[in-house]
Amino acid sequence: MPTETVQGGPSYRADPTWRLPQPLRRALLFMPPFALAVLEVFHPNPDFNVQALLDASTWFAWFHVIQLVLTGLVALSVLLIAADYDRANAWTTRLGIGAFLVFFSAYDTLAGIGTGLAMHTARELPAAQQEGVFAVVKDWPGVGPVFALSIAGTLGWVVAVGALALAARRLGASRLEWIAVALAAVFLMGGHPFPWGTLAFGSLFVAVLYHEWRPAPRKSDNTNEGGVR
Repeated sequence: MPTETVQGGPSYRADPTWRLPQPLRRALLFMPPFALAVLEVFHPNPDFNVQALLDASTWFAWFHVIQLVLTGLVALSVLLIAADYDRANAWTTRLGIGAFLVFFSAYDTLAGIGTGLAMHTARELPAAQQEGVFAVVKDWPGVGPVFALSIAGTLGWVVAVGALALAARRLGASRLEWIAVALAAVFLMGGHPFPWGTLAFGSLFVAVLYHEWRPAPRKSDNTNEGGVR
């Protein structure tokens, strides 16, 4: 795989199988993490009682539908930057992003969309039946058996994105870039609602923004310490 060496800068070995037209590539790199960072500011946070969930049920369901779509797209953002670090096919990337997509999406579907739709449907039921629906779904978004899906998905993200931070550092990426990638891994351990989700996906956005638009170093015509000619 060809290696690009630049004087005074990092040397990346981009995977040619991930080459896309630049406008499309940059859209897929920038938009998902930025959109998720903004979206998490509006994450519903109702009190967990019957009336509060009934009132928030429509937005609760729609928010998680939007988040489910963006979760798939942000995984693609991670794979694209991983390809630049020659890590798209690494086991940490494949296993980590695979676990993130499967388990985090499953949690999002059940705890988010499922809870919202169940409580939305319960609006038309008598009060006693509303209490019954609430008794079934009230533990889904919180700490309980369903929450294990969120833990597994988040750990997948930490493995994949954390390994990319190490790879970026080894390749000589700027301190800002690899630290921002590392923070994207660490912050999501606090959960995806604001502020931690915003900090996690915002950090990834900062990393890819700097990765794409860092000051362009001068190419070297000779072999140098930074890599091979």
